Amino acid sequence: MTNCSNEYPSTDVYYPDMPSDIVLVIGLCIGSLLMVICLAIFVEEIVFIRKHYYDNVSTGRMMLVLLGLFPVICTTRMVSVFVPTSNVLMNLLSSCYIAVCIYAYISMTISLFGGREMMIRILAKCKISIVPKLCYRCLRCLFKPITMTKKSFRTFELLAMQFMFVRPFLLLIEAVFRTDERTGTAMDIKNPTIYISLLSAISTITSKYALSVIFRASRLHLSHFCIVFKFVPFISVIILDVLQSLMFNILAELDIPACLNSFGPRLRESNFNNLLLVLESFILCLIAHRGYRIVPTKHILDPETTENEPNELYHDTNMAATYL
Repeated sequence: MTNCSNEYPSTDVYYPDMPSDIVLVIGLCIGSLLMVICLAIFVEEIVFIRKHYYDNVSTGRMMLVLLGLFPVICTTRMVSVFVPTSNVLMNLLSSCYIAVCIYAYISMTISLFGGREMMIRILAKCKISIVPKLCYRCLRCLFKPITMTKKSFRTFELLAMQFMFVRPFLLLIEAVFRTDERTGTAMDIKNPTIYISLLSAISTITSKYALSVIFRASRLHLSHFCIVFKFVPFISVIILDVLQSLMFNILAELDIPACLNSFGPRLRESNFNNLLLVLESFILCLIAHRGYRIVPTKHILDPETTENEPNELYHDTNMAATYL
C-alpha cells in the first residue's frame, strides 16, 4: 500500500500508524465503551420484554428485533474501525439487519392493532395525509388525504419493504466492483459507485416516506403504546446509516479530512463516520429504551375504544400527524 492511499489498509499497516492519530485512538476508546453499554442495555431489554410480553410472544419478538438494531449498528461499525478492510462486509451485514427491522416494524404495528383486518377497519375511519412534512405547504393542495384501504396499505408496505432487497443488492454489487478495483474517483461519471450511491439514497428516501405514512396513520391510535419512541429512533438509524455515509463519501473525494501518514481521506472519513454512527446509535438506543419500557395493560388495541371516538379527532391527521 502506497503512502496516503485511498485503499483500506491491512491491520499490519493500520495498527503501527494508529498512535499518530490521537482523535482515532480517543474515538476507539469511547466507541468501545458505548458499544459495551449498548450491548448491556439490550441484554436487560431481552429480560424485560420476555417478562412483560409472555402472553404475546410474536409482538415481543418483533420488539426485540427492533431493539437489536442499535447494538448491531454499534458492533458492525466498531468492527469496521478496528479492521478497515471489513468495511464493505460490515455495511452489508448492517443493511441486511435494517431490512429485517423494516419488516419487524410493520409486523409489530399490525400486531398492535390486533391483526391486518382490524388495522384496516380502524384506519378506514379517518383520512391520512400522504404529503411529506417538508413539502406539506407546497403539495397539500395537489395531494388530498386518503382513506387507508387494503390496497393502499399494501402499496405503502411494498414501498417500505423494497429497501430490504434493493440496499443489500446494491452493496453486494459495490463489493464486487471493489474487488475488481473499479471504484475509482467518485466524481468520475464512469465510476459505478456514483449510481450505486444514488440508487441507494433513492431507495432509502422512498422507504422512509412509506414508513412515515404508516406511522402517521397509526400514531394517534397507538399513542398509548408509545409508538413515537418506537418509530423515531428506528427511522433515524436508517437515514443516518445511508445518507450520512453518502455525505462523508463526498467529503472524502474532496480530500476532507486530509491525509495523516498512511491514512488516506477515504479511511479517515470512514472511521469518523463509523464512530459518529456509534455515538448516534447509542443516543437513539436510550430513546428507544424509554419507549419500550412503557407496557400497556393490553398488548393490542381495543377496538371498542375506537368505535366511540369521533372521526374529527382522526380527520385532523393531515395537520396533527405530519411529524416525520
